Amino acid sequence: MATLEDNLIELLKGNWVMNKELTGDTDPILKLQKVPWLLRRALAAVTIHLKISGFLAPSPLGEKPLPNFDFIQTATGGLVGTTEKRTLNWEVQAHADYIFGSVQHQSHFIRGTTDARGYIRPEFEMQTSVNSAEIKQFLRGEIMLDGSESPGFLLASPNSRGDGKDRMDIWIHTFERNLQSGWTAEQIWGFESIGATRYFCRRVVAASIEGRYKGARLVYGFRN
Repeated sequence: MATLEDNLIELLKGNWVMNKELTGDTDPILKLQKVPWLLRRALAAVTIHLKISGFLAPSPLGEKPLPNFDFIQTATGGLVGTTEKRTLNWEVQAHADYIFGSVQHQSHFIRGTTDARGYIRPEFEMQTSVNSAEIKQFLRGEIMLDGSESPGFLLASPNSRGDGKDRMDIWIHTFERNLQSGWTAEQIWGFESIGATRYFCRRVVAASIEGRYKGARLVYGFRN
């Protein structure tokens, strides 16, 4: 059985529930993504549950197995759930559901660099086509959306890895593009400590083709 302590981002698994009190306001993001008002209201009223399964799958090119994650999202109140499958090789994959429509997404593991304050932050090539330093600072965990400083993502503990590897800086970077309206969503996934409790967090910034953007931190608590 998965435990919170043995959950590393590259071994992510278990059942999680969105903490609505700690999660930022997602309605502006959903509105930018053209999710209908009634569906947005329904999503705001329910509790989101997330079942995560991580596994290695054969590469179609016959190379070493590729890391994969399946995300099964369900909700209270009878709202229909969704299933999201990701292969972490930065190849474009297709996905469609009733909330976001048809999208293409990419995902991969990333490492970190040390910032001016001495923190190790996720480092990645930003895909969002909006010229704003705030976006990358927020995604890296340097700031919150109000501009305040943030301790950001946690590093893995050397004792928790148990694999003899020295590096503890590893996160997941994802990018999605909607095929109908053209909006994009860029995310960094990792663990953050909030009130001395460890949570799985997704920092997300969605941008429209007109250059508007909205962001939020999605916070998930571990169940089992």
